Amino acid sequence: MKRKQKIFLMVFILSLAVLFTGCKSSSREAFNTKMKEGEVLLQAEKYEEAVEYFEALYNENSDSITLMEKLEYAIVLEASRTALKKAEAYLEKENYAEVLKSLEGVHQEDEKGVLLKEALLEDMKKEFLTKGKTLLEKEAFDEALALLKEYERLRGEDSDILVLHETILEEKNKPEEPKKLIVLNAGHQKVQDKNQEPLGPGSSETKNRVTSGTRGVATGIYEYELNLLMAEKLEKRLLEEGFQVKMVRTSHEVSLSNKERAEMANAWGADLYISIHANGSENSKKRGILTIYPSKDNPYVSHLSDESRRISELLHDAMVEKTGASPVGAVPMDHMVSLNWSEVPATIIEMGYMSNREEDVLLSEEAYQAKLVEGMVEGIKAYFSLE
Repeated sequence: MKRKQKIFLMVFILSLAVLFTGCKSSSREAFNTKMKEGEVLLQAEKYEEAVEYFEALYNENSDSITLMEKLEYAIVLEASRTALKKAEAYLEKENYAEVLKSLEGVHQEDEKGVLLKEALLEDMKKEFLTKGKTLLEKEAFDEALALLKEYERLRGEDSDILVLHETILEEKNKPEEPKKLIVLNAGHQKVQDKNQEPLGPGSSETKNRVTSGTRGVATGIYEYELNLLMAEKLEKRLLEEGFQVKMVRTSHEVSLSNKERAEMANAWGADLYISIHANGSENSKKRGILTIYPSKDNPYVSHLSDESRRISELLHDAMVEKTGASPVGAVPMDHMVSLNWSEVPATIIEMGYMSNREEDVLLSEEAYQAKLVEGMVEGIKAYFSLE
């Protein structure tokens, strides 16, 4: 072969080689670009799109091991996050068994998914703890213990759950504190007794044993009737609040002096002695709520003055707040037989003036009576909560 022909052939072969290498390089560069685009989808946690993207790319490049690995990785992450979403949905429905079953699908290669799984399990535990504490507050001890047992069945022992479990058991087995005993004296009675009794222990001064009280100028209702009605309503509410209650009288046909009534409260071991009355005055404009307690200078029960004043003030303020009535105040008086013979903190409630036409009508209305009673209940509850 001539020299020129040899040179031409060599140039042609070299040209083909360059052309082939260039195409191969260009194809590889395009493939790498597409792989990077797939990586962007993975980093954005768009796993479903990433799977579709890598599957399409794999159909064109099935010989790439790197691409196959990326596709498998995307499939694992998609399945892992799908399992996590299912678990979240089940947690909202409080289907805890399905939560745990779904979380089994979270793959160890999904590092963020594993962290999210742990957070979800922590949320699930918090739900059990919150429910358990709520049941504990309601003193639904057996229900609370059953709830924690269910958690242990699902997840095994846990230190936080065990601590709450012990707390519930302690509360359940704690000796029940004796209920506070409130003695209610519905003031007056149908037939008055003008025989005399001492004003207080050792006193030479005397008062009528008991009177029938006043009467409503507008309604015609007798005070002794109103007093018993209100005492009965208060008794019902106090029993609902968990107090013990004893009534000095439950009918109008009784013969009990003020001294005897206080002595009944003493004998019963009352924690608090409350006499319920309504007021009367020659001044028809007078109105409002008043409570009475023995003063610090009381010759018979000065040692009970502070506590009696406290319950009197709490009752007065709560009733005024509930009803909007005029506040007359908590007033010290030392000539009240029912206070002077009491051996426990005592007060007299004057609910309003039956000598005032407007207030007399109010005192006969059920809605107003309910407000008065709620004020009394709040005052009594506040008294014992501050002890």
